[in-house]
Amino acid sequence: MKAASPSPLRLAFAGMIALAVAMGIGRFVYTPILPGMMEELGLTPADAGWIASANYLGYLVGALAAVGGWAHGRERLLMLAGLAATAVLTGLMGLADTMAAFLVIRFLAGVASAFVLVFMSSIVFGHLAAVGRNDLQALHFGGVGLGIAASSALMAILVTEQAGWPAGWFWSAAISACAIAVVMLLLGSTATANGADGRESALPKDRALVKIIVAYGLFGFGYIVTATFLVAIVR
Repeated sequence: MKAASPSPLRLAFAGMIALAVAMGIGRFVYTPILPGMMEELGLTPADAGWIASANYLGYLVGALAAVGGWAHGRERLLMLAGLAATAVLTGLMGLADTMAAFLVIRFLAGVASAFVLVFMSSIVFGHLAAVGRNDLQALHFGGVGLGIAASSALMAILVTEQAGWPAGWFWSAAISACAIAVVMLLLGSTATANGADGRESALPKDRALVKIIVAYGLFGFGYIVTATFLVAIVR
């Protein structure tokens, strides 16, 4: 007998927490930790930019790698693997102290973040569409802001306690690990609701799609520079 799927609200909360880990922490916790790293390790703005770029390159590679039908039937497994990798790689950042290590770790963290976003969204959106609850998509994507707010609050506490920059990575990793357990509990054995087999159909050759991609790319270029260095600028 096939197990019943979790309620739409429960799935939306699972997606929210997953994105809080993968995006809010996995990608953006670097921003509030960065000033401490620059001060204690003597990183230059160029060094900080290369570390951030490695993460965003990994995110691009991961997003491109996630397309197609190769992951069909493995979305849940790959999403959970991405969450676990995010927690582990976040902790490893607190142990690293060389540029080479930072670049490799942040690149892999970017790949993991993309996998979580793509595969968790496919799981959540498929089930929400099946029951006519697309309004809950906003709750799912609200996880990004939740993760950013939580990581910022965490760093405010650690800075007040005069903890070093590695503590930010270690505590973020611990929070991520706990959040993964919550995601697994809420998600249960739920997989994608889309039963299509094989590779996804090719993207249409449409000028409107190209315009959207270019516009969104320019938007990303502009906001990511500010998002990465905002705390350092304020300092």
